Amino acid sequence: DRRVESIEVANKSGKMTLCAKYFIDATGDGDLCHLAGFPMRLGREPDHLCQPMTLCFRLSGIDADAFYAEYPKMQTLYKEFREKGKIKNPREDILTFRPLTDGVIHFNSTRIVKRNPTDAFDLTAAELDARRQVLELFRFLKENFASCKHAHLLSTATEIGVRESRMACGEYILTEEDLKACKKFPDAVAYGNYDIDIHNPEGSGTSHYYFKEGEYYTIPYRSLIPKEAKNLLVAGRCISATHEAQASIRIMPIVTCIGEAAGTAAALAAKENLPVAEISVPALREALYTAGALTHTLD
Repeated sequence: DRRVESIEVANKSGKMTLCAKYFIDATGDGDLCHLAGFPMRLGREPDHLCQPMTLCFRLSGIDADAFYAEYPKMQTLYKEFREKGKIKNPREDILTFRPLTDGVIHFNSTRIVKRNPTDAFDLTAAELDARRQVLELFRFLKENFASCKHAHLLSTATEIGVRESRMACGEYILTEEDLKACKKFPDAVAYGNYDIDIHNPEGSGTSHYYFKEGEYYTIPYRSLIPKEAKNLLVAGRCISATHEAQASIRIMPIVTCIGEAAGTAAALAAKENLPVAEISVPALREALYTAGALTHTLD
């Protein structure tokens, strides 16, 4: 009987055991699923490398118009510096987002490759390497471009961002082919159309597959159920999907919808005292539609 009875956690009060009738693994890394002994996959096949980790950061004291006027020159010089070994960051270009407030530019430009996001030592090394890359890029911009002459390092993310790690082996594995075919599953509980956005796990380069306007794929409830699980669901980027499919479903708007579906499914299972795989899918979809989590019924 593949049933989770309790979990042991450590917090400010020390160690404690939490019991529940149903559990949802929304750790991102599939920690609960993994520790409970359910089969998981790490990264891509066959080498299990994961998409790079990134530490985002923000610079202040920048005139945005002047900055983006210099942007093409920044990209050219950045590539020259990389080719000469003056910049160690393997990312192929500088990726920024226009200011959320005056004078502040957001950077998504660090790239940590060939590190395992589920290993504590690799995570520590990734944090250190990423902060070196932040300072490297900050100095590059400040020393070479007038728009950044008075820039300050305003902030870095609280921790490094993980794009991919463990994924559950579920009752259904969502694939790249499913996404490109815009497959409409009868047990769909979430929709998506973010591009299949794969940052090279080995170094430079990022590939994209963009959906046409109006196209979208669906995510089946079965991808939220670890194989043979009775009272455990997964939500977020660790659902059952291939490396390529996960590259699209991993973003926050989509995983939010997956989380809504998992929570609703667990509530229905608890109400009927049923294994998670045996709940009424039409009832689940109707509940999500009523709550506004699904925009239409696919009928």
